[in-house]
Formats: sequence, structure tokens, C-alpha cells
Amino acid sequence: PQGRQRSRAACTPCRQRKRKCDGRLPCATCVRYEYQCEYDQKAKRASMPQNADVAQEPPPKQEMGRTPPSIIQLQAHPLTAPGARFHHRGILDPVKTRFVRANSAIAFPRILGMDLESESIPRLHSFAWHLGIRPEPAEERIIISKHISWMEFQNLASAYFKMVRPEFGLIDEAEFMEAMAARFLDPSGLKDIDSVALGMAALGSFFSATPHPKEEAMFLDAKRVLMQRSIGNSPTPNQIAGWILRTIYLRLTSRPHGAWMSSCIAMHQVEASGLHKEIQTIAVVYPQVPTNDHKLAKNRRRLFWIARSLNTILSFEYGRTRVNFDVVTTKKFAAESGTHAHQFMELAELLPNDFVDRDREPDPPAALSHALSKIEAMQTESHFISLLKADLAFAIYRRLWLMSLTDAKDRADLVISIGKSALTAVRKCLADKTPWWNVICTPFQLICVVISVGSPRSLSHIEEIMALMHDVATVYDTHMVREAYNQATALIAMARRRKQKELDAL
Repeated sequence: PQGRQRSRAACTPCRQRKRKCDGRLPCATCVRYEYQCEYDQKAKRASMPQNADVAQEPPPKQEMGRTPPSIIQLQAHPLTAPGARFHHRGILDPVKTRFVRANSAIAFPRILGMDLESESIPRLHSFAWHLGIRPEPAEERIIISKHISWMEFQNLASAYFKMVRPEFGLIDEAEFMEAMAARFLDPSGLKDIDSVALGMAALGSFFSATPHPKEEAMFLDAKRVLMQRSIGNSPTPNQIAGWILRTIYLRLTSRPHGAWMSSCIAMHQVEASGLHKEIQTIAVVYPQVPTNDHKLAKNRRRLFWIARSLNTILSFEYGRTRVNFDVVTTKKFAAESGTHAHQFMELAELLPNDFVDRDREPDPPAALSHALSKIEAMQTESHFISLLKADLAFAIYRRLWLMSLTDAKDRADLVISIGKSALTAVRKCLADKTPWWNVICTPFQLICVVISVGSPRSLSHIEEIMALMHDVATVYDTHMVREAYNQATALIAMARRRKQKELDAL
């Protein structure tokens, strides 16, 4: 019989614990107990086999998103105290997409089991969370095919991929449509993809020349799927995408509070699933997730940054607090042909936080002015991004106007210039019948800006802006548009009376 096989060199954790080591990197013991596997640099390891099933540790010099070096250094020394290797790291169950910090009540039994080096490690689970007196509510059945046929869905999805995806970059068309073809063949039960499908269908209907009669019903059912699946349970990537689509639809159709709340929920779902962390920076529980899965990494990054950017922009425009995380290690996604999503992300990242520590940002007006210059410098072929640039420039101007009239006056010409450039995008959207929210929002806010500046040069733009708002009201004869046009007219009348009083005082 073959004798006992020993590894030529044991890793540092196994040597310190006097554990059996198979000599791989990482070794089986370190994988099981989630130690950071490392070897003495003096040991000869040239012939040491590499474990092909488990991704290797990233190079020590690899940049980890926005993580401060001190945090990374703390993560790199796991053997200083029981459980210290988890102290600055979260724990992720990739099957249930459940992410918590290592200090969580539901994580401690598992970490304790690892520290005890037990053969039977407790799973990541909410043990003893409550008494269990009431059963969990049963899921309500939602059948997507009751609203639309497969052919109708294809048409609505086509409108979505033509109008919405180029701006936000969400959902891979070929892969998603293949999954939906299978879903329509078997529409029974409740699937995570349903929230995306229903949200996509509602948005596709919104951007279609002829809206689908079940648009509202599909949107409401998308919410029911999201509430059933992602509020009571850990969210999946599909459910996070569903919340993002819901946020976009609410921004297009409803009150600002609803869109902002939805964007905040999307961000909390992001945290719950660990999308704000690169896999390499998370202590991943079983089953192992390969850290070199480029498709997985790409999808995680895109979902995180679009959700974050949407929340940042809505919060900045609406005047609410954005959702912030202490440490973000998720890298930004790269630009892709056919989508302007990277510019959407870049715009959001230019915006300073309204509630920063004065020690970190001693001169908020300067930070706002710097962001304004960066926004003006961004070149884009997207009409939507052009409108968004103007909206954010106006949001910056409002802050400058409230905190420093001198800075507001100094930057007024630049703000108006950005706004004037956006009027061309409004005309393009009107001609194409593309009903982005900025089609009315941008010219209305520009009217507010030119009136607040109050100079003859700024007021000279009023006639052009009001003529364009009249065109918008002609194409979209709705209560919201008429209300905006009438309020702009009233503001102009107020400004005229103010100027007349000033003349009378001379």
C-alpha cells in the first residue's frame, strides 16, 4: 500500500495550527476555514501544484477600487486574533446572495465554527432571530403571460433596448431574451426574472408610440414581485435590476419622493447582496465563487455603479441624502460601444456630497465649481446625457446661489451656456418623440436660473426658452407640462414686476 504522502512545504496558517497541508495555493484547509493561505517566501515552491478549482489571491499591489490602503493592510494579516481575518471583511453567501459584515449576529456562529476548526461548520443563517411563532407569508402567484403574449413582449422589449438600454446599459439583450423565451414556455410559479421582465415591458410601453393597455398592471405586478422576493428575502441580481428599472419608471411618471425612495431601496439591496465589494475582498462562504469569472465581475460592477449613480443623481437633484457605504471596492465598469452608461456613471461621480465633513472639504463652493467645470467639459453624443448635464449644472448653481452669491454670479454664464446647449437636445427629443423627463424639466429649470441671475444678458434667453416650452406643451399636452409652462409664465411676470419696482425707485 502507498505510504502517507506529505507536502514538501506547508503554508503558514497550517504550520502555526499544526494542520495537514496539501501544499496547494490556496490549500484545502485554508479554503475550508477561510484562512488567508500564504507560504514562507524562502520555501521552494516552484513545483508546487496550483488549485485550478479555486481562484488565487489577487496580487498584493492590485488596486482595490476605493479601499484605503490601511484597510487592505489590515485584511492581509489574519492571524493576530480569533476571527481577525474577517474584521474588515464582509461575508457573502453567493447562492442566497446574502451579504453581511463579519460582526453580524447571523455570521458569528459560522465564524465561531471556523475558529474552532470544526468539521461541521454552521451555515450563514439567521439562527434564533425570533421565536418563529408565525409562518412566513406565502408568495402570491403572478403569471406574466396573463398581461402580454410572447410577441407583445418582444415588441416592448425591443423598445426598451432601443431607448433605455443605450443610456443605462442594463440587461444583455441576447441572453435575456433567450431566458424570457423559456419563461414564456413555462410561465408557472414566481421567478426572479419576472420583476425585470415586467419592469422592462412597462418602460418599453412608455417609450412606444402606442402604449400597451396593460402598462400600469405590469408595473404594479413588477412591484409585487420585488416586494415578495427582495424585501422578505435576500435579493438576487435580477431583483436589483428590477429595482433600478422601477426607479427609472417612477422618475418618468411619478412624484420625486417615490423615485428617490426606490433608488435608496435599490442601494440597500446592493449592500444586502454585496455588490459594493469585489469578490476578492469578501470572505466568500461555500460554495466558492471563482474570482476570475470576468462575466460575473462585469455584471456585478455594472449593477452596482448604475444603482449608485441613479441614487446619487436623484438625491442631488431632489435635495435628499444619498445612500453611502463606508468602503467600496467594486471597480468601475469600462465603456462599451452602443451605450452611454459610463458617462451616466461619470456624471454622478463628479457630484460632491451635500453633507461632507468640513475638515475633508473646507471649501464647498470651490468643490461645486470644480464639478461644474468637469460637467461642462464632458462631450457626449447622447441627447439624454446632454439634458442630464444641464440638470446637474442647474443643481450645482442652486447650491452656489444659496451659499455664495459671488460664486453663483461668477459661474452663471457657464451654467446658462450648458443649459442653452441642452435646448438642442430637447428639440431632438421632441422630434424623435422621446419622452425623457428632462424634456420639460431642463427648460423649466433654465428659466428659473436666468431669472435668478437677472442680468439683461441672461433675461434675453427667456423668449427662446418659453417658445421651446410651448412646443413641448404642444407635443405633450398633459397637466404636468401645462402646469410647468404656466408657472414659468408666472415667474417671468414676477421678475418683470420686480424690475419695474426697481425702475420706479430710480
